[in-house]
Order: sequence, then C-alpha cells, then structure tokens
Amino acid sequence: MDRKLILLCAAAIPLGLAGGYAWSALTARPPRTAAPPKATFADIPESPEELPVASDQEWENRAEDNKASAANRR
Repeated sequence: MDRKLILLCAAAIPLGLAGGYAWSALTARPPRTAAPPKATFADIPESPEELPVASDQEWENRAEDNKASAANRR
C-alpha cells in the first residue's frame, strides 16, 4: 500500500503543477497597455523678423573676427 501512495503522490505533484500552469495560460488576460499620450500644440519658434537685432550683430562681429584672424595668418 505504501508503494501505491508514493506513486500517487509522485504523479499528482507534476500533473497538478502542469494543470495549474495550463489553467493560468488559458484564463490569462492580455497585459494592459498605457493609453497613448494626447496630442498637444507645440510652440512655434519665432521667425527671423521677430528675433532681436542684438543677436544679428553678434553673429556679424564673429564673422568679422574670423576674417581678421584669417588675414593675420598669412
């Protein structure tokens, strides 16, 4: 009788685990995904006409410095 009991327990444990795994696989719901972000309006960059004149002067000064340094190298 002890031998039948050991065989029964040895067979019941793996079959129970396999049955539980199959049951969870059959009744599983797909994972929830986050909702896509809602669209928002992006800020439009300023046009060149609206930019301050000071930055234009700064770029002109840099360009003139490069010309001067290139003339000094010769």
